[in-house]
Amino acid sequence: MTEHDRNEPEPSEVTAEGSPEPQAEAAEAGSDPQGEELQAAKSALEEEFDALKRERDELKDRWMRSAADFENYKRRAAKEREEVQKYANEKLLRDLLPVIDDLDRAVQVVSEQAGSEQVREGVEMVRKKFLAQLEKHGVVSFESTGATFDPNVHEAVQQAHSPDVPAGQVLSELQRGFTIQGRLLRPAMVIVSLGPSEG
Repeated sequence: MTEHDRNEPEPSEVTAEGSPEPQAEAAEAGSDPQGEELQAAKSALEEEFDALKRERDELKDRWMRSAADFENYKRRAAKEREEVQKYANEKLLRDLLPVIDDLDRAVQVVSEQAGSEQVREGVEMVRKKFLAQLEKHGVVSFESTGATFDPNVHEAVQQAHSPDVPAGQVLSELQRGFTIQGRLLRPAMVIVSLGPSEG
């Protein structure tokens, strides 16, 4: 090697910390198509997820409303069945009430006749048995004499003055009233007091 070769400067080396290649600079400066596709897919999935959540909430609300409607229907149907069972024989039982009226009148008549004690006892026994059978079906009579007149359960057929019974109260009962399972079956026919007569 000559003295000239030794004195000639060697080419500089490019280290790893040197300037990046031109192609790498272009890649960093440009867009990333794969990243944009991933972002678009993510946005689409989020929109679809939100739509599914809304649909789920709507379906849940509709289901809850349908379940509530069905429960209400079952309660109404059960109540209607109960009403039918309780009052199925209402017309028949109402048609039997005149028999009680006749027995009441028979007891009153024989009670006023001398020597008819055995007859009165026999009629009263029949009447009691008849009333007991009606009670098995929920039919019971109610007392009206002395009670305050109530148009819901009393039918006033007459008014009369009375020194002992205040005005507006039932003076006497002409025909007893009945209820069935707590509901009015027949109103009582009554005379209503007008109170003491004036003068």
